[in-house]
Amino acid sequence: MKKYILYLTTIGVVLLLWQLQAMRIDKADLFPYPSNVFQTLVDLLQSRNTYSIILSSLQRLSLAIGASTLVGIVLGVVSGFNQTLSTLLRPIVTSLRTLPVASLIVIILIIYGMTRSLYVITFLMIFPLVYEAAKQGVLNMNPTLKMALALEKIPTYKKVGKVYLPLAFPYIKTGFLQSIGLGFKVLVMAEFIAQSPQSIGEALARGRDNFQYDVVFAWTIILIVLVTVVEFGVNKLRSYSQ
Repeated sequence: MKKYILYLTTIGVVLLLWQLQAMRIDKADLFPYPSNVFQTLVDLLQSRNTYSIILSSLQRLSLAIGASTLVGIVLGVVSGFNQTLSTLLRPIVTSLRTLPVASLIVIILIIYGMTRSLYVITFLMIFPLVYEAAKQGVLNMNPTLKMALALEKIPTYKKVGKVYLPLAFPYIKTGFLQSIGLGFKVLVMAEFIAQSPQSIGEALARGRDNFQYDVVFAWTIILIVLVTVVEFGVNKLRSYSQ
């Protein structure tokens, strides 16, 4: 109960500071009042197009996460016991982990265009998380078991499917769950820069371009709620699986 009271207190303080700042600026067109934003939010939630936009972004996220998870698991598990592949992929994975997101988005947009770039960008940002998780799952296996497998004349695909993958699964699951929230944020940023049709990012960009800052604030609230729900679900799945 105390936790929820603290949450509500924080929200109340934020709303108070927002109201005071709006009163100080006193230009609703530039910095809308909370009441204006919440009225716009209600209007958005009553529109079917809002849910169509949200669903479209979530579909993009699902496809990108699915592809990056599949590729990340396969390459990560193989890299765990194949030093050559691990060495070959290390510069790529390191670059993806350190490269600024904005720079990556611009580069990929130039190469792939507005449509495919959204999937590629999200894929590239999620892939290192899943790849490293799968790789660490294999590297942290019992050394004795590794030696025994090396001595056994068993096809590699059987070792991967029946031993390496099941033992690495807890690490893979953690990496996958962590990637969902990050993927959502990166996708919306890419949509915003690319102004992709029928997307949350494009709705934010359109509101900015039309000086409808109440719309920008309202979509930001929707985005915060969506990310919070996703991360809450992720934490629930993590707690159930422990």
